[in-house]
Amino acid sequence: MPDHDEREAQILHAATAVILRQGYDKTTMSDIAEEAGVSRGTVYLYFKGKEELFEALLYWEWMQYSQVWLEAIESDPRGGTVGGFYRALFHAVSSRPLMASIMRRDRRVLGNYLRKPDNLVARIESGLTALDLIKALQAVGAVRQDLDPAVTAHLLETLSYGQLTIADFHSPDQFPPFPVVMEALADMMDRWLLPEDGGNSEAGKQVFRQIVVETKGRIEQMGLSHGQARDTKEVV
Repeated sequence: MPDHDEREAQILHAATAVILRQGYDKTTMSDIAEEAGVSRGTVYLYFKGKEELFEALLYWEWMQYSQVWLEAIESDPRGGTVGGFYRALFHAVSSRPLMASIMRRDRRVLGNYLRKPDNLVARIESGLTALDLIKALQAVGAVRQDLDPAVTAHLLETLSYGQLTIADFHSPDQFPPFPVVMEALADMMDRWLLPEDGGNSEAGKQVFRQIVVETKGRIEQMGLSHGQARDTKEVV
């Protein structure tokens, strides 16, 4: 018999599959129970409703994504550069379709949840910005000092979000293979951003490690605060 954590993970995996397939708005707790192979009552033992389940899924997905991203950084000899950062980002996103939908703010998948004031997608993404990243990498010698950090950050976000959303404008059948595009984009970023001496990749990796630590801590604290607020509301 699976323990509590295993059963909860089973339900979250099922919720991911159903929500990707038919979207948050059309998904019911019964759909998730059927996908997970458990009773509807079992799902309600863990989550009091669809919104609570979905928010738990968002926390879980961000934590899983952060780990995949960091592992890709660590395994890449060039992982401490901006190119390495985005190479790892696209690798992590391509292996986690729900995260791709979250980053794109895909209304088909996320539905009316995005209309919720102070929704978790917006709250989680409100942490480190591209501008913060560029400034931190300049400080440790992993990005050229002569670049305007605000302009550089804007261009990086344009490139990264364009890669995530281009399928909305052109048929994927016309695209070059994703790994080839990903590598070319990362190489282009490094040619543009690295100092002439190649920069300090290890110092860059340390910046990225700290980003993951801080991001996970912030998400864990948000999850804890959310759970406490929910419990307080139920008591009242």
